[in-house]
Amino acid sequence: MKQVPLLFLSDSPSEPTGLGRITKDLAVLCSSLPQFRVGVMGRGAGWLGSRQLPFPQYVFDMTHQWGEEHIEQVWNDFAGSREGIVMTIWDLSRLDWFARPRMGGRLQEFLESKRFRKWCYVPVDSYGVGGRLTGLAADTLLGFDRVLAYGMFGKDVLEYTLQREVDWIPHGYSAKVFSRRDKVAGRGMLGVAEDEQLVGCVMTNQQRKDWGACFATWARVRKSGRKFWAHVDMLERYWNLRALAVDFGLEKDVVVTFTGDYTAEQLSYLYSACDMTMLLSLGEGFGYPIVESLACGVPVIHTHYGGGAELVPEANWLVGVDVTRLDGLWNCVRPVLNPVKWAEKMEWVLANDCYEGMSERCVASVSHLEWNKLWPSAWKKFFLEGIGEHGCD
Repeated sequence: MKQVPLLFLSDSPSEPTGLGRITKDLAVLCSSLPQFRVGVMGRGAGWLGSRQLPFPQYVFDMTHQWGEEHIEQVWNDFAGSREGIVMTIWDLSRLDWFARPRMGGRLQEFLESKRFRKWCYVPVDSYGVGGRLTGLAADTLLGFDRVLAYGMFGKDVLEYTLQREVDWIPHGYSAKVFSRRDKVAGRGMLGVAEDEQLVGCVMTNQQRKDWGACFATWARVRKSGRKFWAHVDMLERYWNLRALAVDFGLEKDVVVTFTGDYTAEQLSYLYSACDMTMLLSLGEGFGYPIVESLACGVPVIHTHYGGGAELVPEANWLVGVDVTRLDGLWNCVRPVLNPVKWAEKMEWVLANDCYEGMSERCVASVSHLEWNKLWPSAWKKFFLEGIGEHGCD
């Protein structure tokens, strides 16, 4: 059997990002299919790859933009003369050069050579003016042969933009890793007493994650016997968590942990230690911290916006949006988070949703996303059908 070259273009599998994690999971799973030869071209920092992963990894530094300088060399090495597929798992803002090349010269000639079909798995975390993606993003979409959304929110936005049907498949997670753990053990890892209430927030330090609103919310609900847990990749980047803690007088109330200091299984103990978690995001295409918290049996409150809202099993755990604003070069509509409303919602959930069976309800709400169910029921079919549909056989 001649294998079809399938190259993922995204964050490096080693990067502590949702995109890196999705890329790693899909590449590992696709490597089990004899119809494909799988590789990853990943943007990362200081990591050359690992032979423990069952596919070749071509890692380029973050200073090299989005891979424009390397893609021809990578494809020639990975696929040789074979035709195949490049599947991107990136925001459209990073892919106009790839999907709709206009730079001229050798690179444009290569990208238009039809040596590979262009597929995209699009992380739509917001809509633009009028409910569509902005014109620049819409133009980028036209350069792809196959478009796939993360969930119903993304599907609706993409369909309204393209005026045609778009498929969607969510990500998966491993229930062996993220599951209910001993609450006392998790609290011991954080230095939190058994009789204290604990509210957690797991977010990266980027503009779209509103750590400012998070600390403002915590300051409103601070009281004796209550602690807060913040899990972040960097203490200082877009936000300065140290400064936020000082400004809101929360230095003694917040326990901060960092991505990379814990394995995924250890992180599940920290989730399980919480009475509830919260994700104060200005838009999610999916929202791993939501799934992880629920898989550990812990309720989570989230903005009533974006793909993350689809994952929250109780409508009462969603915080409504009264005001929106335009954000960034791509004119993304973003919610304005109100700490008063978040504080009210947090207190309501803590007071009303500690009923018997609530933990089991949380776990059951995401059980369909377990990889051992999602891969054979949806993803495997997507890749195998794509070989014939898109002329790669």
